Amino acid sequence: MKRIIALLGTALLGLTLLVGCNQQTNQITIGVVDEAAAFKDNQAAAAAMAYLQEIGAPLQKKAEAAYKAMQADQNEETVGAYKAAMGELQNTMNGEQQRIVALIDAKFNEVLDTYREEKGLTVILSKESVISSAPTVDITADIVSAMNAIELDLAPKTPKAEAPAKPEEKKDDAKTE
Repeated sequence: MKRIIALLGTALLGLTLLVGCNQQTNQITIGVVDEAAAFKDNQAAAAAMAYLQEIGAPLQKKAEAAYKAMQADQNEETVGAYKAAMGELQNTMNGEQQRIVALIDAKFNEVLDTYREEKGLTVILSKESVISSAPTVDITADIVSAMNAIELDLAPKTPKAEAPAKPEEKKDDAKTE
């Protein structure tokens, strides 16, 4: 009888362990990223800055030349030329900055989503919104590495010029036979 009770107890313990092992745990896994560091410390952002400087340099020179001309002889024409050069500089740079930031932001979000899925994370939080966390959940270096691996096409997309419409051929409605 003792042997049967011991055998039943062992079987019950084994079943309990098996049931416990088969239960799924809803564990939440978190990553924390320092967005400011991830944005500024990667090659994509550096390339974007270089691109903006490259397109801004000639516009800046044009505005400086117009300013010097205005300083040398301030009249309606030189003031107008300076305002036009500054307007072109500001409009071009504002538009390009917005386009480039949107492009990098979209890639950044893609990188975060891909990383989260690959690593099985439940959520990625911004370091700025986290009060306290262990250093082991900081994924900033991994995100910077992933951003370094992407290539951005920074050139503005120009709409394709449509081919001119072909002139319609005149059709002779009257058929002669």
